[in-house]
Amino acid sequence: MILFTILLLPFAYYINLFANAWKFLNTKEIKKSILPTGTKVTVIVPFKDATEQLLVWLASFENLPLADQVEVLLINDGSVNSLMKLRKKLASDGKKNIKLVDRIHRGKKSSIEYGVSIARGEIIICTDADTRPGRCWIEGILETFSDENIQMVCGRVAPANGQWFAAIDFMALMAAGEVLIKKQKPVMCSGSHMAFRRGAFMDVNGYKGYHHFASGDDVILLYKIKEKFGPESIGFNDYRESYVVTDMPISLGQLLSQRQRWGGKAIYYRDVFSLLLSVLVLYCSLMTYGIFFIAIPSVPLVLMALVIVLTKAWVDVRIIYKYAREVHHPVKPWQVAAATLLYPIFMAIVFLRILVNPNPRWG
Repeated sequence: MILFTILLLPFAYYINLFANAWKFLNTKEIKKSILPTGTKVTVIVPFKDATEQLLVWLASFENLPLADQVEVLLINDGSVNSLMKLRKKLASDGKKNIKLVDRIHRGKKSSIEYGVSIARGEIIICTDADTRPGRCWIEGILETFSDENIQMVCGRVAPANGQWFAAIDFMALMAAGEVLIKKQKPVMCSGSHMAFRRGAFMDVNGYKGYHHFASGDDVILLYKIKEKFGPESIGFNDYRESYVVTDMPISLGQLLSQRQRWGGKAIYYRDVFSLLLSVLVLYCSLMTYGIFFIAIPSVPLVLMALVIVLTKAWVDVRIIYKYAREVHHPVKPWQVAAATLLYPIFMAIVFLRILVNPNPRWG
């Protein structure tokens, strides 16, 4: 009984950590819809063979209220697909604030560093070419930066298209990241929606020391800024209509590869809490079914395991529904139920893939 209780303690800690998480997922209203006087903003969009998606991004971005008041740097890292179409569009639009910068296969981190080095803005906003920004995306980020102690801002990302399982898993990750940032325990963020002060980026020497990793531009910067300025320096953009939208993987293979790449980011973790949290999440996933095999044939132990596993599932479901509502993504009860049952198996497969290759290449 004592040993079995010890095996359940990680579940209890997880439940305690996220029991009230839904309270941290409320949406705030924008107070200002103008660019503060003297504030210079640069949006950096690194891309590689995603030119068609970038054209869609540009069409969405140009409808934003502040689109003409910020500098936009499109950093081309060796793309060839549809590049002429992009050049023609930029030439026909004639917008001086949007610039295409060509580089040759330097990688995403180097593209961001180069963009920062030539940027005129003191506030740098980064996103991916395969996203669509919400109407108040820029205003929400600037509102968050109104606190001078904030050095980096992360924000919400909503799923679109693709597999329903991928969308639910994605929202669970995004919600957990948001909650932990607001609890001043930042662990993860999305490179699709992040911003930082140019001075802070320079103070931590950008991505120096991490260029050999295939991904992790978001998590690496989060940890470097957190280490330099403290967890309270990480803010979160949770304002209305300020999230970005990204498409989900359409096949199981794509989903597994993406999650393998994300899960491999745990190798960047340097603080004890982040390391323990990654182990905690993995343990709870792998033991969701395993704990029952250990409990058999004792009926009291099986009932004890059932109560705590169902409580954890209730916490997860509540977080997913709350986040889905805030980003206006419809979810069906059967999808959430099925995802809850399938997730432990999915995590086991991802974990095995990470063991084989923790640093997979990224397109």
